[in-house]
Amino acid sequence: MSLHPVRLSYIENPYLRTRRKTHEVLVGGIGIGGNNPIRIQSMTTSDTMDTAGTVEQVRKLIEVGCEIVRITAPSIKDAENLKNIRDEMKRQGLSVPLVADIHFTPNAAMKAAEFVDKVRINPGNYADRKKFEVRDYTESEYQEALDYIHEKFAPLVKKCKENGVAMRIGTNHGSLSDRIMNRYGDTPEGMVESALEFLRVAELYDYRNIVLSMKSSNTQVMIQAYRLLVARMNGLGMTYPLHLGVTEAGDGEDGRIKSAIGIGALLEDGIGDTIRVSLTEDAWYEIPVARAIAATYQSPQTKKYAIRMESDTVRDFMDFTRKPSDQVKGNRLNLGEKGLIRAGVSLDSLPSPEDFVALLTEHGPSGPGDEPVLEMIEFPVRNEADVLDVFQLAAQSRRLPVVPEMGIRVENPDLVPAHLPYQIRFINWVLTDEDVLAGAARYRVTDRPLILTVRQGNWNWSGVLQDVIDILKQNGVTSLLLSGETDDSWISFYRELIECRHLTGEEMPLVLSLSSPGLSGDDVLGLSVRAGSMLTDGFGDLVLLGGPASAGDKKRVMFNILQAARQRTVKTEYISCPSCGRTLFNLQSTTERIKSKTGHLKGVKIAIMGCIVNGPGEMADADFGYVGSGPGKIDLYVGKELVKKGIPQEQADETLIDLIRDHGKWVEA
Repeated sequence: MSLHPVRLSYIENPYLRTRRKTHEVLVGGIGIGGNNPIRIQSMTTSDTMDTAGTVEQVRKLIEVGCEIVRITAPSIKDAENLKNIRDEMKRQGLSVPLVADIHFTPNAAMKAAEFVDKVRINPGNYADRKKFEVRDYTESEYQEALDYIHEKFAPLVKKCKENGVAMRIGTNHGSLSDRIMNRYGDTPEGMVESALEFLRVAELYDYRNIVLSMKSSNTQVMIQAYRLLVARMNGLGMTYPLHLGVTEAGDGEDGRIKSAIGIGALLEDGIGDTIRVSLTEDAWYEIPVARAIAATYQSPQTKKYAIRMESDTVRDFMDFTRKPSDQVKGNRLNLGEKGLIRAGVSLDSLPSPEDFVALLTEHGPSGPGDEPVLEMIEFPVRNEADVLDVFQLAAQSRRLPVVPEMGIRVENPDLVPAHLPYQIRFINWVLTDEDVLAGAARYRVTDRPLILTVRQGNWNWSGVLQDVIDILKQNGVTSLLLSGETDDSWISFYRELIECRHLTGEEMPLVLSLSSPGLSGDDVLGLSVRAGSMLTDGFGDLVLLGGPASAGDKKRVMFNILQAARQRTVKTEYISCPSCGRTLFNLQSTTERIKSKTGHLKGVKIAIMGCIVNGPGEMADADFGYVGSGPGKIDLYVGKELVKKGIPQEQADETLIDLIRDHGKWVEA
């Protein structure tokens, strides 16, 4: 069964960010949605029965700016201890809304609603039990299951309404019920319907103090599920606020990039009222990351330049497949035609011959080891002297057996020599104003692919682009690519470029040209949001990163973004949860230890999950899973299949390696 309301809109205007209109949900004294800012929240990782330890974590979270704190309540005993936590907070003068996180235990939810400001329930496991059964449900059987949900969930709805307690209905991709899985599959449609089933029950009792979420460790699934949910709610006249997050994002730069891609892409659409960045680190390290991601979206977007597109006919929020484009041949690599998305750097200045050879030796295809390599290098050409220097660099590149694709970037097309060295394959012409028509008429270099980079400004670029293409084709240019440059909203502009490309009837490969003044934490988050938004929508054939950072740092960030957006696999991927009071081992040290032993297994996906709540589901995309099943005990999975149960933790690492070896995916470091 498919919902696919592709004619419903999830966004008011793809070219001008407008915050989605929602009603306000009060969580203690904090408002979510409505006219409130995007709220920042996190979750404690301590044992909920450890009152002092939990309150200390709450204090640390408040100190770094956390506005809402969630605490797991896996049992009635834990739920009852929320009162002691609240009392100790009051004694210490700590004030922040508390949320009880509930899985499997409706009775714990009922008790928690006496002490907290919000209760989070997971519709996949609140009433249903997951047995991984494959069966067909008749309509009457399905309705019986819905009636059972009503019976189990209605008491909590009534109690929350009576106590003035808010609720989050939080769907997790990894814990959909068997019933939803059998009817909708492991899909965004199933995630949305899972939440709506519970929402319909709440509305029967006129209870709307509810926030919704659609979380997944897969950024594409997460983005698609939220967009589909908004489209469904728009069709139903619902205005519930949304909590955004990427589950099991991991740690370090990888976890931050994955979170920025998923959360940022939705905030760019005007979707999202509160966010949580889930890192496998101490919870207080999540808050600066969340604040940095949200900062751009706390105020309305203003446009520096006129919007030149009216329609949005290319993007389909239910289709995340790579969009087609023509193939453009390089000397060694091809671009477009659904081939690999390539990664390159645009240099700010011309290097010395010695520095250039060193760059190629370390980061080019002749470099050491199995590290990902730069696939294109672009040189700036501003005058005739630069042209001569580029010729010299091309000559130096002959010292290496294999080199990346190379190109030049010009604003004046008259600087492009009629005869370029063989190594300089690509030409990037920056279109800056209407005078480009005259430049196109003079352009005669027909044996090289030409990138047309539109620089956004107060000129009619959308009207001129078709004429430029026509003139160049008349002059014999056959290989064209399209790119953009702007000091305004990068994502909005690229969406306009994509629509404009469609209107020309061309399928030019798309170059995602990015630049950053540095590659600090916040810089990387911004790049991840911009590039990730395009890549997860299926657009982009080459990512080209400029700015003063080193070529090696640019390369690392680009490939990390490509992997987080699920477009390239260049290293081992880890799906690891952020830890909570249910976690049965030290997640941070365990993750670091497993990474140290398996980090060389390019293309292998390993899930490291603290408990069985979301573990078996969220790691369904992984090749191997390491899941806490009891104190000191680990269950090991191959895909979704449990293959080793109750392994002593001190033996689990080597047993995992043996599993990887048995399945032919182990290589020696």
